[in-house]
Amino acid sequence: MISRHDVLIVGGGVTGTALLYVLSRYHPNIKKITLLEKYSGVAQVNSHPLNNAQTSHDGGTETNYSLKHALEVQKAAVLLRAYVEEHAVPGLFKKTHRMVLAVGAKEIQELRERFLEFKPFYPDLRLAEREELADIEPMVVLGRREDEPILGLVSTEGYAINYQKLSESFVENARVFNPNVRVLFDTEVTDLKKTGNWFVLETNRGTHMAPTLVFAAGAYSLLYAQKLGYTMHLGILPVAGNFYSAGRLLRGKVYRPQIKGIPFAAIHGDPDVLNENDTRFGPTTKPLPLMERHRLNTFFDFVRLPIVSLRGLWVLLTILANKNLLWYVCKNVLYDIPLVGTFLFLKEARVIVPTLQYKDLSLRKGAGGTRPQSVDLETGELEMGDKTIVGNGCIFNTTPSPGASVCLANATRDAAIVQQFFQKHVVSKENPPAV
Repeated sequence: MISRHDVLIVGGGVTGTALLYVLSRYHPNIKKITLLEKYSGVAQVNSHPLNNAQTSHDGGTETNYSLKHALEVQKAAVLLRAYVEEHAVPGLFKKTHRMVLAVGAKEIQELRERFLEFKPFYPDLRLAEREELADIEPMVVLGRREDEPILGLVSTEGYAINYQKLSESFVENARVFNPNVRVLFDTEVTDLKKTGNWFVLETNRGTHMAPTLVFAAGAYSLLYAQKLGYTMHLGILPVAGNFYSAGRLLRGKVYRPQIKGIPFAAIHGDPDVLNENDTRFGPTTKPLPLMERHRLNTFFDFVRLPIVSLRGLWVLLTILANKNLLWYVCKNVLYDIPLVGTFLFLKEARVIVPTLQYKDLSLRKGAGGTRPQSVDLETGELEMGDKTIVGNGCIFNTTPSPGASVCLANATRDAAIVQQFFQKHVVSKENPPAV
């Protein structure tokens, strides 16, 4: 079977489905849009609620963001939040509070300085002293030493989002605006080539062709970009995260300040969007040679990336040689060791909830996703943030954090590029190749 399309999107997570929705609603001249997803439903990998932070980031309480980066994320957050408010369905989102909890004089001073810098741009932010914190999050204060100073940077704009339901909503509304939209599940791409200006994708369910192609498939986006010769200098460091369950403890998300020199978020706690009576703590962070978490067969695709080379190994060792990062990774690996790991994690989690007991914590089995972090093998740098590769008629998104939070903004950006690709194809009038 050979199918021809105007645009092909590979990947049914929140990034791919957001683009499907934006193209369908705002670009009506593009008719034949098809999304290919290798699993039996949308958002089965990192967009699944068990595998991510379930958060709409806006930069206000993410202390690893500079003000410039925070304001970029804030604009994207406004788009996303407007959508979920407009298309609210049961279980899609919950609005609550979120905060950064500073403990000790040094952290408190840094948090006060951050508040003064960010407050003009984030009117929802305020500082909460100990007494107010006891009202907002009682378990944060209960059992804590009276002489231990604490301070919260609190936002009233806390959105907990089920990104799987959001992906389902994008698909449903895309079909409203464009009845020609097709979503093909259980369709896995096995090969990709370009013939003329047409992309030819071989799948387990036939051949699909289009003059415009967008990959929104996490780490696999880089793998297929490199199959076409793009960004051969990039590798992927897959960073896996685990979560612990602890019962009903917190009412909203409670962050800890970012650890200096560490590019990954510190452990935080929040109610599970799937079960408000269960507080999740995490994520832990550890490198894992898999393209997708909990799927061991993806190891064989990982070794096809240029990170698996002498140069790649040297770059990874150089990155880990950073003293803080090496210890941080080792400590997070220890968290997964039975009995001992829970004890070590308890020490970190008690900074948020002092009365937490060993018996309260249980490691979530089968939960936690993978963040495909880009590594530049030429400069030896770990590239933070989402990574987008734009080629001739194609786009590849690896979408690490905050990919889900900026999905609509990225989709708007990518849709404009797709429109340009499509118009160029219409003008060229090039016929599809014979396959």
